[in-house]
Amino acid sequence: MQKHTVYPSYKQGFILVLVAAISYGLQPFFAHFAYNDGASPVGLLIARFIIAALVMLCFLRIKKVHLPKNKLLVQSLLIGVGYAGAALGYYNASHTTSVSLAVILMFSFPAFVTLYATIFLKERLSFIRLISMILALLGVGLATGIEFRGDLSGVLWALFAALSYGSAIIYGSHQAKPENPLASACTILIGCVITLTIASLFQQTNLPQSINGWSATIGLALFATILPIATFISGSPHIGAANASTLSTLEPVVAILIAVSLIGEQLNLASYAGGIMVLFASFLISRQASNYAN
Repeated sequence: MQKHTVYPSYKQGFILVLVAAISYGLQPFFAHFAYNDGASPVGLLIARFIIAALVMLCFLRIKKVHLPKNKLLVQSLLIGVGYAGAALGYYNASHTTSVSLAVILMFSFPAFVTLYATIFLKERLSFIRLISMILALLGVGLATGIEFRGDLSGVLWALFAALSYGSAIIYGSHQAKPENPLASACTILIGCVITLTIASLFQQTNLPQSINGWSATIGLALFATILPIATFISGSPHIGAANASTLSTLEPVVAILIAVSLIGEQLNLASYAGGIMVLFASFLISRQASNYAN
């Protein structure tokens, strides 16, 4: 007889993961106000991750939870390097080209993960994975090949973000096995701070100039960093990896909606079609990857 996994508190878990996806998608909202206040991408990110890391450290101290040690500490810091690269690429891209295009390119990362896993990790290339990779790559080509807002550097930054994010996922899923998710998440944030501090030596680093910009930065750290980390870690065990991955695809949808409604970006038909292809590819591959994990 086939056994079915039953997840307790499904409704609660569903809401928590939904909150996580929406919260991550709010990044362009807070970044928009911080940029208008004079912040540069690397300056905003350093402030964001320092605030988030300090809040997490205080929480862990209250709960008397220690940071990972030895090998796991190094592994978590390395994942932070990948996440910092992804954030730096995404924020630079959204600052120099349209947020919508940056989001579309950023979420093409499953194609790079699939390609790497097939070539170097010798994982089986299933039909769904092949279709997902083709859809993602075609979507990227469609979204970028028709019309640009900004310059080519924004597109390259967004692709760099996708490669960095994919690398962090590959390394994290095959090398690092966290003992305590919150402790590992805090260490990853510290890795982000270290990486971005080094990046600030090579890029102009401007912090927000007024209370409005700092309010947006604090909001970014609390509501688009700490909140989604906490809610996703708390909610995903109750609904299963497959459903959590599916809900997470709402993040780019929220980000694009904010870009269109708040920032006033306009998408042409090619951008819509390319974005839908990339998002659908992410949905397919996240479902299959989660099914393998289960």
